[in-house]
Amino acid sequence: MSQHQRVPDNEGLQVDTHVDQAAKAPEVIPYSQTSHYYNPTVNHAPTTKEQKPPFGLGLWTFAGLVALLTAIIVGAGVGGGLGAALANKSSDCSVDDSLASAPSATSEPTSCPTNDNRTSGNDTSDDDTSDYAPKPPVEVNKLQLPCPGNKQKETRFASRDGKTRFKWWCGVDAPYGNAAKEGGRITDIAILAYSIDDCMQACANIYQRDQAGVACKSIVFSKTMFSSYTSRNANCYLKNGTKTVSSSWGFDSSDYAYAELDDDD
Repeated sequence: MSQHQRVPDNEGLQVDTHVDQAAKAPEVIPYSQTSHYYNPTVNHAPTTKEQKPPFGLGLWTFAGLVALLTAIIVGAGVGGGLGAALANKSSDCSVDDSLASAPSATSEPTSCPTNDNRTSGNDTSDDDTSDYAPKPPVEVNKLQLPCPGNKQKETRFASRDGKTRFKWWCGVDAPYGNAAKEGGRITDIAILAYSIDDCMQACANIYQRDQAGVACKSIVFSKTMFSSYTSRNANCYLKNGTKTVSSSWGFDSSDYAYAELDDDD
């Protein structure tokens, strides 16, 4: 037998007969059916998973949709508030119309339309109960005077009761102090009238009274209200006599007219 002991030939397992070397061999964790196997933890760089907009929309499409929805919601809120404000204002106007006052809550004070805001003078509304206020004479430049194209053509007028009639011509004057056809000198009473018809009606009223010392047989009416009022305080002159045929008749202006009693009837 050899001095070296022969190690049995066992395949797959080598036994180190040197105790010291065996002690230095690495430990092996024995396999256990109850132990859990796991892979060593490896620190990887974190990755961010890309979040896509819902419904498969693109990023810009989704952003535009959000902006549109926001605008609709905000617009609906603003529109609702404005509508409510207007409704309240309309309601206030309806209530305040009966009180003839309608204050507004806007930055610049306004008022709801009332009868007081209508233009006086030529108001053609159906409200016959409202008070009429003509403009003061100093605010009226000229009045209406329907002169015909041929000023030598006379125009006829009858008083409201039909008892007194006049004939009149445009561009004819009968100045104070001139000779009267009835004799004596023409004198007059000066008043204000806003139409030649009103001026003739005033003369008819005096004529029909037939009072001693008070007479009206003709008139001169001027449509230039402002200048007549500022210079003579009147534009309608009630004359005590009529114009003579031989005096100057003129027929040269559309700003004034002369009327006299119609003796032909």
